[in-house]
Amino acid sequence: MNRGVASQSETFRMTKEKFVKAQTEFPSGLALLAAGVTFAVTVGCGTPAQPAPSDGQPQAVQAVKRGGVLVIPIGSAADPPSFDLHQESTSATSSTAGPLYDNLIVLDPLRPSEIVPDLAERWELSPDGKTYTFSLHKNVKFHNGNPLAAADVKFTLERVKDPPSGVRSPRRTAFDAVTSIETPNDYTVKLNLKRPSPSLLINLAQGWMGIYDKEWVEARGQDAPKKETMGTGPYKLKEYLRGTSVEVERNASYWVEGKPYLDGVKFLIIPDAGTRLAALRTGQLMMLDVSAIELRSLEQEMGDKLTIQRGVNLGFNSLSVNVKRKPFDDPRVREAVNIAIDRHGAVQVLAQGDGEAGGYMMPGGIWSLPQEELQKLSGYGKDKATDLERAKKLLAEAGYAAGFDARINTRNLQGYVDLSVFLIDQLKKVGLNVDAKFYETAQAYDLAEKGDFDLLPWTHSAGLDDPDSIYGEFYTCSAPRNWGRLCSAEVDALFERQSQEVDPVKRKALMLELERKAIPTASRIITHWSRFRNVSWSYIKNWVRHPNTDNNYRYRDLWLDR
Repeated sequence: MNRGVASQSETFRMTKEKFVKAQTEFPSGLALLAAGVTFAVTVGCGTPAQPAPSDGQPQAVQAVKRGGVLVIPIGSAADPPSFDLHQESTSATSSTAGPLYDNLIVLDPLRPSEIVPDLAERWELSPDGKTYTFSLHKNVKFHNGNPLAAADVKFTLERVKDPPSGVRSPRRTAFDAVTSIETPNDYTVKLNLKRPSPSLLINLAQGWMGIYDKEWVEARGQDAPKKETMGTGPYKLKEYLRGTSVEVERNASYWVEGKPYLDGVKFLIIPDAGTRLAALRTGQLMMLDVSAIELRSLEQEMGDKLTIQRGVNLGFNSLSVNVKRKPFDDPRVREAVNIAIDRHGAVQVLAQGDGEAGGYMMPGGIWSLPQEELQKLSGYGKDKATDLERAKKLLAEAGYAAGFDARINTRNLQGYVDLSVFLIDQLKKVGLNVDAKFYETAQAYDLAEKGDFDLLPWTHSAGLDDPDSIYGEFYTCSAPRNWGRLCSAEVDALFERQSQEVDPVKRKALMLELERKAIPTASRIITHWSRFRNVSWSYIKNWVRHPNTDNNYRYRDLWLDR
């Protein structure tokens, strides 16, 4: 058996010819089979991150300085609806609970394209590709002193895959291929699959897969992880002041010797973008994702005092249309809404030109349609005058020549408000009279889950550039966040085919066909994908901004050079 990051049985090794082809067509050949993903991050202006991800080579090693508290804004600039990583999908939760837990395996914090061991010190894949065996570290304890055992891993993964009553699991479909989980002893976990699953490892590695203490959850109840935390992570929850901050402190008994380096991390809740930027300038915040306009100003003003990282973001803005409500049950109405929206205008208005129109998979990623083909799909062209006329005609055919009234429901956060205002203006051009109502985060999520909306604008952060992760969460009939409730048997059939295809070349071909079939259904209308511009003070070391920060909120290796 083969071991380590890119474990693959001989059954699934490509021939030399296929390997060469995959190396040419994909950013990563064999790694793609194991992980299904690769990312690129550009570091520039100021002190480079260590190691520089642009060339994958480590920089000169500096003597680590211990201590200090990292002060950064909370994800989503809002209170976390809860601390339960398994149930939530907002970075307000992942940013604050992430440092408190460890995974079975993780995406390397300094090299985002690599999967590395975490609580599992190694893993193996059976020759038929249907059994993964993970061997656990033996010196790990939860924050309450309970020892980590295989039963905790089994409990956690089953909680995600088959959630108990009252527990929601947005990522449950990522583990559809898993038929059973065995624990031969306290330090071995076996995942048995009904078929090969090229996406399994990367889904296990994402930041939402923190391992929970089985005994603690069962004693306190399934709702306990919402308000309390009990992980094995490098930090413990210290204090939560609603509307103000969440603070975590160093776990002095952490199982990785000498880590973490920091005394703690303090997450500030600052809803206003201008206030956040001012706090960065004065040093009250040490790190911040900024807009394109803000970045230009900071570069001119602060120069090499800052480290700047840029890259493609696994984030997209969208509009879900509720097909269970009239008139959106009519495909002509949905198509009219779809083609009325100017995606290229959204890039300019909402992303200050620093974004990209895209389909359901990340633009420029290994699974996405080429831009020239995407622009031929309905609603993606640049001739909006023709699109608007066609949209009006479709509405007239559906019996709504005079338009109709509709309601937007969404979160009361600046990005969501901006997106809603943009969409209201777009739909007004074809005669729709849309108003908006904004809710605090937890209530907005409840409305989305219940389908209590006409139109639902949302800013999403996809966990991974992986088909099983994205389609399984958003676009299949059973997807937990298919909030518009549209179901396509053809889309589901293609999804199942690609999900078990271990040849990356064949899988990519299936994915392109899936994009061609799924995007025109407009189950979720994508306005645009974003890019990230992460700014940090240059004294921050060992930090690499992942394409999705949900996968790198541990701060185990980060230290402050001051």
